[in-house]
Amino acid sequence: MIELAAALFLGASRTEVPPETWNCRNQVEVWCAADGCAATPPDESTPMDIWASLGAAGEGEISACAYSGCWEGKAAMSSAAGRLLWIGDDLPFVSAIEGATGDVTLLILAEDGVGFIRVGGIATPLLCVRRLPFDDKAAGASVAPEGDAP
Repeated sequence: MIELAAALFLGASRTEVPPETWNCRNQVEVWCAADGCAATPPDESTPMDIWASLGAAGEGEISACAYSGCWEGKAAMSSAAGRLLWIGDDLPFVSAIEGATGDVTLLILAEDGVGFIRVGGIATPLLCVRRLPFDDKAAGASVAPEGDAP
């Protein structure tokens, strides 16, 4: 409903409602490999900033930032029973080190605002907030799920 009101306010038609966007951040950093998983000590943990948008016809975009760069690009997107899933294959890692790519998988449980990301060796839980379509990444108006928000 809020998206429709925003679209009308901004002069867009009902079919031009801007895409829904989610922003996720981690409180812990977990690394996993075939032999197991380990949490990084809190004082060594790297904050991640993940942005994902829902597009039309099962397409979406994702930006997963950690360390000195971001995995960015188009991602296949699907949803079922309140679960949102983005899958991006061979997304470039945009940083000073060119040429690196990675597969990114992001899952968000919309009702709870809880998510999970797997990229590189990172396999970590996230807290996520649905952002309003007219927000810019730095602003901050959001629609938080019930419970705590990041």
